[in-house]
Amino acid sequence: MSGTQTDRPFRVKTTLGEDVLLLDSFTGMERISAPFEYVLRVLTADPNVDMNGLLRKPVVLSLTLISGERTVHGLVSRMKLLSYGDDGMAAYEVEVAPWLWFLNLFSNCRIFQNKSVLEIVEAVFKDRGFSDYRNATSGTYPKREYCVQYRETDFNFVSRLLEEEGVFYFFEHTEEKHTLVLADRKSAFNDCKKGSAAKFMPSVGTHLEEDTVAVLEQEFRVFPGKSTLTDYDFEKPNTDLLATLANEKSPGEIYDYPGNYKLKSEGDRYARIRLEEREVANVTVRGNGNCMDFQAGYKFTLAEHYRDACNQDYTLIWVRNEGRNPRYLAGTTIPFEFHNEFEAIPNSVDYRPPRLARKPLIEGSQTAVVVGKAGEEIWTDKYGRVTVQFPWDREGKLDENSSCWIRVAHQWAGKQWGAIYTPRIGQEVIVGFLEGDPDQPIITGRVYNADLTVPYALPGEQTKSTLKSMSSKGGGGFNEFRFEDKKGEEQVFLHGEKDLDVRIKNDRKEWIGRDRNLIVKRDKMEKVERDGHVDVTRDRIEKIGRDRHLAVEGKQAIKITGSHSMDVTGNVIEEFKANHSSQVTGSLYLKGMTVVVEGATELTLKVGGNFIDINPAGVFIKGAMVFINSGGAAGSGSPGSLVPPLAATAAMEADKADPGAMATAQSKQAAKQMSLSALTLAGARKSAASDAPMHDPNSEENKQKKHWIEIELVGEDGKPIPGETYLITLPDGKTQDGTLDDKGLARVDGIDPGTCKVTFPNLDKDAWKPK
Repeated sequence: MSGTQTDRPFRVKTTLGEDVLLLDSFTGMERISAPFEYVLRVLTADPNVDMNGLLRKPVVLSLTLISGERTVHGLVSRMKLLSYGDDGMAAYEVEVAPWLWFLNLFSNCRIFQNKSVLEIVEAVFKDRGFSDYRNATSGTYPKREYCVQYRETDFNFVSRLLEEEGVFYFFEHTEEKHTLVLADRKSAFNDCKKGSAAKFMPSVGTHLEEDTVAVLEQEFRVFPGKSTLTDYDFEKPNTDLLATLANEKSPGEIYDYPGNYKLKSEGDRYARIRLEEREVANVTVRGNGNCMDFQAGYKFTLAEHYRDACNQDYTLIWVRNEGRNPRYLAGTTIPFEFHNEFEAIPNSVDYRPPRLARKPLIEGSQTAVVVGKAGEEIWTDKYGRVTVQFPWDREGKLDENSSCWIRVAHQWAGKQWGAIYTPRIGQEVIVGFLEGDPDQPIITGRVYNADLTVPYALPGEQTKSTLKSMSSKGGGGFNEFRFEDKKGEEQVFLHGEKDLDVRIKNDRKEWIGRDRNLIVKRDKMEKVERDGHVDVTRDRIEKIGRDRHLAVEGKQAIKITGSHSMDVTGNVIEEFKANHSSQVTGSLYLKGMTVVVEGATELTLKVGGNFIDINPAGVFIKGAMVFINSGGAAGSGSPGSLVPPLAATAAMEADKADPGAMATAQSKQAAKQMSLSALTLAGARKSAASDAPMHDPNSEENKQKKHWIEIELVGEDGKPIPGETYLITLPDGKTQDGTLDDKGLARVDGIDPGTCKVTFPNLDKDAWKPK
């Protein structure tokens, strides 16, 4: 047999050297915007060819006919041993593909920001070490703010982006390399053969020495004649982004959302691309023949067809080639064979690739970490958006460039009203995707993790619900609104790190079932623009450390049912601008070191019908009898006993909590201290409270009871301890609480006989004992 390809019409050259592999036959499929694929059947006298060594190595297929030559250059993607014949020749199958096909071997999760589609495609090519491409596009492509390759092969990712923008590609071949050509206009297509047209010759076979088309089928199809898109831009929510373009020659409409654009002009461009994509199917021709130089993405002219309309220029969409060399065995006379099949469209049609590459969807949600600019704790824009880094992102630097600005869902959102909680750097958030699109993330929630722990230790504090923030920058402070739902210890807790401002435009009502404690560390100012009413059922006790000033611009009316006791250490000065009237039903006792009574016009002392009157006219004395130095005695009186004011009860401090912590090494210890503090306060609160009903000595029931209890509290020095809080549990189970007076005394009337329990909640239990 002949061991050379020199005189053969079809030849193959590999890195093994000349004629080591002899081409027997081949089939090849070429298509616009798809990798070509050639399958070669080769023969060799060496049954031990290093098949693995040929993978990814270049292969050149040369086709030579009288009408011309053609070269196909590619890389070996697969090699298979077929058989070993009686002639001592081993048969192999070699599959040849372009470098683009090898992008199927790479799958990635990656984020591109502020790059056009062509910039993204070129970045993928360069990252994989491929540079044999040429950009022949003429259009302008906007930069995509955010574009994600998610669990997607590089090939599908590149194909999808090009198809979305209407960019197609085809290949140019030389013996040294094959070049991928990116294009978006029909003017980029090359001619198959210069100077002559492909003739239509239906009567000839496949062994011609002239390029001919033997079969040609022309097909017309109805296609949707209208393309309509729309979208939504949250930055311009009222902008109408509807874009539409129609071909009046065909009915139907394809309406789609989202169009993935923000400008009306972009929508118009996408609508045109989608319509042109469908128009490709309107008129097509299919045929077969032996035009060796037919290749996808090239143009040819058909001549001499019996239907005049078929004689025109065409662009080849796909071509399938088949060829066979003459037999290598000596004495055989089987000639070579070559024929091909093809599909083409009129060259007048603007070609757009079909969208075959599917976009991966993210089903469900993912978590991510909020990131931002170095040195910041909160990184947001005017819309409350934040940036994140996903766990699968290998290229992110945990900074503000790790993602686009991502919108955050809130419980309520209105025009300058609603709720907002801006996620902070380091927090873990839940990210959803609109319609499952990786390019459209939206934050829907937040979650805790092992580093960012819950505000209160669980499950020990499982009855607590809270809304707690942290001061920024630097932490160390917080605001909190907390609920404790533990049975018997229910509590609503509010903590403000600095100010609390409350503005109620109508009424405010409060109802407190027991005590209210208020501690103001500095001044307290109140202003009531109308009336002020206070109704105290029992005692009102006030203590003023310095002066008290009272200015009443109208009247003052005071009614005291009991006694009125006033102890003044300094002077008492009273000045009445009009009349002053005092009436005492019992005795009036007035005593002083010096007593001066002065009347500007008159002074009268009167008892019954007797009187002494002093006026400018003189001194007048009138009585039934007037005795001067004639016996009698001065009347007597006795001073009253002062009742000292009760000592004011010390207000109890409100509960408190500790601030949260940054995600640092100290956070665990801080959480432990916070938990211990909360437990201590809860225990103190429980010891000072009681759920028993309160004793009312003035009720009708208790007025009939004659028993009473008095308590006295003194220190180790025997001196009374005034103002201390006490709690008495009475024989009937009811309680009475209050504060001791200035002598450390208290009394409760109207109780049943029996044993009473007395406690002082603010004192250590070991520091006092009953007498």
